[in-house]
Amino acid sequence: MSLNDVSKRYAKALFAASKEANTHSQTLASLTALAEATNTPEVANFFQDPQVEGSKKIAAVSKTMEQIKTPENVKNFVNLLMNRKRTAALPEIAKAYEQLMDDESGVTKGSVYSAKPLSADVVSSLETKISNILKKKIVLKFKEDPTVIGGVVAKVGGWTFDDSLDLHLKKLKEELLNH
Repeated sequence: MSLNDVSKRYAKALFAASKEANTHSQTLASLTALAEATNTPEVANFFQDPQVEGSKKIAAVSKTMEQIKTPENVKNFVNLLMNRKRTAALPEIAKAYEQLMDDESGVTKGSVYSAKPLSADVVSSLETKISNILKKKIVLKFKEDPTVIGGVVAKVGGWTFDDSLDLHLKKLKEELLNH
């Protein structure tokens, strides 16, 4: 999923201000919590409904921000988004902000797929192995995929690390056909 330019610009501005104030980690946590709280069809419809008064929208967001103890810089940022009628972009701005944080800290995120859940030790071992290969800090998220018969498939950036049973069977088939 590609982030649009407007979301990236807002995220860059917030990131620069948060970094200068040394609050970029707290800002990410608050921004992510707000994005999750507002990323439902009902909430999106509420903010896009022209019949709902702006004051009610502001009150609803203010209440949510108080509940999750949002820092002042994020409150100001969200108020700016509301004034510019860009509240619906909050989830995408949060993703762009997280991407900036990852870039800044040298982290590359990826996904690891297997038929059954993996233990934390296995995921950690995969992160270490892939980190050594790519010479980057890697953070993997597990995703269950019933199409992976056995083994694992890890996707990090533009790389795919396939150690699945399916791939091994295909290689065996090729070897047998070539001999």
